[in-house]
Amino acid sequence: MKVDFTEEFAQKILSYLTQEISQITLGQTLLATSDVLESLFGKYKHFSSRSPLKQIGQIFLSICLSTMNLTTTVVKEALETVRFLDVEDWAIQVLGQSMLSKRRILFFASNNNTETA
Repeated sequence: MKVDFTEEFAQKILSYLTQEISQITLGQTLLATSDVLESLFGKYKHFSSRSPLKQIGQIFLSICLSTMNLTTTVVKEALETVRFLDVEDWAIQVLGQSMLSKRRILFFASNNNTETA
């Protein structure tokens, strides 16, 4: 008896999907493809390529701008409800000290140890 490999492959796919779907609870969102994430990081890389410092920092927050309809109402609400100081505090807690601030500390400290001739 000859085995139909197409049918066997289809059964394996259906079995796999049935197993994975059984793990999803009602109302749960499941990431089924990474295409969206890859597209978002591609946009982030393109946007951040204009930055002289190549590190993930506060510019990382620009990723969400690619996923929403940015209207004047949304911008106004954001400016009225989110303080820049809160974003800075969050970035320090989550992302740590930026490379630029480390450089400033290093160069400022080295300037204090020199004398003008």
